[in-house]
Amino acid sequence: MDAVLLDFENAEVRASDFESLKPEGWLTGEIINFYWTFLERREFHSQPSVLFLGTYTAYRISNAENAAVTDSISAQLSGELGGDRQLILIPLNHRSHWSLLVYCRPTRTFYHYDSINRHNRSFAERAAGRFLRVLEPRRGDGFYFKSVQTPQQNNDFDCGIYVLAIAEELARRYINHLRTRVAAKHRPRSPIPSTERDDVYRKLNRARDFAPGDAHQTTRSLSATVSSPGRALASDLLMPKFGTSTFSGFRNPFMSVYKSDFYSPADEPTLRGGGNREGVCDQGTGRSREDRLKMESEIMERAGLPRDFWLVTVEDIEYPHCMRRRIRALVLELQRQYKRPTNTRRA
Repeated sequence: MDAVLLDFENAEVRASDFESLKPEGWLTGEIINFYWTFLERREFHSQPSVLFLGTYTAYRISNAENAAVTDSISAQLSGELGGDRQLILIPLNHRSHWSLLVYCRPTRTFYHYDSINRHNRSFAERAAGRFLRVLEPRRGDGFYFKSVQTPQQNNDFDCGIYVLAIAEELARRYINHLRTRVAAKHRPRSPIPSTERDDVYRKLNRARDFAPGDAHQTTRSLSATVSSPGRALASDLLMPKFGTSTFSGFRNPFMSVYKSDFYSPADEPTLRGGGNREGVCDQGTGRSREDRLKMESEIMERAGLPRDFWLVTVEDIEYPHCMRRRIRALVLELQRQYKRPTNTRRA
């Protein structure tokens, strides 16, 4: 029986999900939703600028059969997708492989992180258009898409862990960036050359070194008292209850839809990232690599971000095996905190 081990603020962890955290387990969608919930409710609970989109919602949008589906989802999530949401982290699953799609509103760009070299690239490009209709329903001028150099897995089972590790690093990095900007408003500042600024950024945001003995460590949030269930994540608004069935790999109850005729011809230019305005997307525009790099640099400058802000290296993230052990420890710790004392009678 696939028993529920933990119900953490509407994110259920079953026995099969917990098993997927073992060294060679293939992470289930529920584990990603659980860790998403933990990050949003505990680690970054006071930072509404970051949204962790749930696996079920991400699946429905990326595999939407037509524009009516995405428009309906956009209406349902309108309360979650307000202007405060500047960074949206999206787990993608295609052909049993997890990758991470990140939408940054200030740069109007989708960034794709794939731990198996561009395995999901084509799928992510097409999915970005569907997410744009949900995230920016009033925007019809296209978007940018960038495939980012990503730490690569050396096996066939760590893709989900890389999604969690990279997403956590980017969320923390972006929140630190916002805090730095707020603090800078309250003190005199002198111009800093961009190269020096980037060097300072790298030093301040270097990876946390995780020794094998540190894998069991817990964050400051774990020591806090467990709060009462809060509002639902965006994923919860559309998440059905599957009973004892698992949601691993989205094999049940959905069939993967991946065709060329999702939308009407009139919708396709915007959905591909094209649009009608100059400078929106370089697909079919004939821009040179130098022009694209210059445009990207200008976009980052306008957003106030360092040039290498989106670059994530192996040194920036936790080792996969350490992260697996840490999340397992997190599940067990929360299970103990949530366990209700039972009244026992003495014989």
